[in-house]
Amino acid sequence: MGRVRVGTCAVALAASLLGIQATGAQAQVPPSCDASSYSLTLQSLTGPQRADLVIRITTTVPGCELPETLSAQVTLLPFRGAPAKTLTFDDVPSPGGAATVNIGRVPRLRRVRASVSFGPQIVLTGQVRTLLKPDLVLTRAYTSRSVLLGRPFFVVAIVQERTKDVGLTAIVTVSAGGAPLATQEVTVAARRRVVVQIPVSLTELGRIRLTVTVTPSAPVETTLKNNTRRTTVETTEFRLQESATLVQSFAGYGGQFNHHVYAAISRSVGVTDDNVGDMERKMRALHPEFSRIFFTGAAFNDADRMQSFVRTVQLAQSTGTMINITWQGGTLNVANGTIPKFANVLIDLVRNRGITNLRWLTLQNEPNRTRITMQAYEAQYRALDPYIQSIRGQVKYMGGDLVRSPDVGAPNQEAWFQYLATNMADILDAYSIHVFWDYWDTQKLVDRLTEVRAIVDALPEGARKPLYVAEYGVRGLRKFNDLPAGDPGVWEDGTPITQTNVSAFQHAWFDVLAARLGYTGTSKWDSYFGKYDNGTQAYFMIGSPTNGWPLYPLYNFVHLLTSTVKRDWRTVNVDGVPDSSRLLAAYVGKKGEHTIVGLDTAGAQLNALSDTQVMYTLGGLAPSQRFHLAVWNEAGDGVIGPSKIVTSDAFGVVTFASPLHGVFALTTLRLA
Repeated sequence: MGRVRVGTCAVALAASLLGIQATGAQAQVPPSCDASSYSLTLQSLTGPQRADLVIRITTTVPGCELPETLSAQVTLLPFRGAPAKTLTFDDVPSPGGAATVNIGRVPRLRRVRASVSFGPQIVLTGQVRTLLKPDLVLTRAYTSRSVLLGRPFFVVAIVQERTKDVGLTAIVTVSAGGAPLATQEVTVAARRRVVVQIPVSLTELGRIRLTVTVTPSAPVETTLKNNTRRTTVETTEFRLQESATLVQSFAGYGGQFNHHVYAAISRSVGVTDDNVGDMERKMRALHPEFSRIFFTGAAFNDADRMQSFVRTVQLAQSTGTMINITWQGGTLNVANGTIPKFANVLIDLVRNRGITNLRWLTLQNEPNRTRITMQAYEAQYRALDPYIQSIRGQVKYMGGDLVRSPDVGAPNQEAWFQYLATNMADILDAYSIHVFWDYWDTQKLVDRLTEVRAIVDALPEGARKPLYVAEYGVRGLRKFNDLPAGDPGVWEDGTPITQTNVSAFQHAWFDVLAARLGYTGTSKWDSYFGKYDNGTQAYFMIGSPTNGWPLYPLYNFVHLLTSTVKRDWRTVNVDGVPDSSRLLAAYVGKKGEHTIVGLDTAGAQLNALSDTQVMYTLGGLAPSQRFHLAVWNEAGDGVIGPSKIVTSDAFGVVTFASPLHGVFALTTLRLA
């Protein structure tokens, strides 16, 4: 910008973004605050109705005051045959040294000269070319249909300057109910468009009408009528993040198949060929998705146990579940013949018996509780591998089955994971863990899932593998009325823990949290009545044949899962408000199917009916989408209640209630 003295008639056209030019002039006044202490900036802007001359006086000299009023003699210089025209303005208000005067209709590019006076004989003179007034247009304002309550999100404003001469700086304001929520400055050059993202946070639940306004830094726009737009957003407590995939191909839910159910050891306690068909029908109706079966080396010399194992695998195949076979324990090597024999059993299942669902093989059960060394553990996998190469295209290795620690001693699971990652990443395709907890100590189920997730996430990237839970279950009181209560124990009133709603609810908590943490599949310990050995274990969800193979509450919950969540779907993240006891997991099918399973962990100790209804608002769904809502334990009876229809609104939000003691599944799948 150039500065001129009194008598200077012209200044250069402004080169700044706003098309403003500045010039200074000196007059004969006392040297303390004479004309040389001030600068004059002129801007002549024309629009459809009129032209305005914007006058700005500035100073950098301390003690020199800016005028509150000024006078101006404005000359419109000759232009394309039009003669010069002079206008006089007296006592024009100029707060802060800024004033605007109407100079009538002035065509673009016509030069305007102004002589501005104020104070004791201070006169500043300048000249400027007339340019088109800027016209900022808020062409669009939008945001997500739904956002999380209290979580920052972006309101996007697209601001365009339509005219070709002058840019402008403005403030973009987002408000609700007349109250400003956020502002952001934007500068838009002539004939340019700027996209602005304004971070906003809302604290009121429901639909909120947002107003987005563009306010220019100076009142020089052609019109303000196109500076405002409105958009509506709905706040929710939970939001599906479909693009945030946790597991690309989810293996699903299932349980352990007792490999001795057809053997004499189980026939001795009531299992018969006549009644076992009832259990088989119930397992097929369950449609488990990922399940595990033990193989014991004792079967090599016991035809009864071998036939029971084979029939168990065939039962699992008939249910449609993906099968993991686990060498239960004991010596496994080439020298004693167990490796070749085991390999022959596996190959026979695949090649001769049509077991196409045998996908996983694990060696040793909870090895970090035993005396087996990590090196010996690795050696068993590598020794077996050459013997089953003919089926390795179908069968992969799962390693671990780790508990937190041995029965006596410090936790050792991290050391084992480190060894698996460092020495066996080339042969293992997945890791697995076991988790058991007392019903009064639910923190353990949370800690075990989160600590193992953290351990695996900290491994070198190439050594991270899909995580499975191959056994998990709830334990109760080991004594009741001073008498042994067996394994897994009883509820506080003496009811076997496996027959309680508490046990099923806590399994649900475990399953939902496992999905949220990116576990690939879970297999419960265990599915149905049977004898593993001479001890007593009663973790099953289908009871004894002497009672008609009864279905316990956990069976009904697992059936809800397998009816609404399918194998090979994706698990995706559900974002939620902080400090909530509610927990949701989401699953997305290959054809766009959606299922959300959730519960309130505050109900984990409730075995009876509760009057408390828990509200859920969930966004991120398709607008006007029809869902089926089913609730396990809705009536406090441990079964799945009748489903009802819930439809998302125009913003992709569903709102519904579920009892505190229940677990809901919201799905696009049809329910029987």
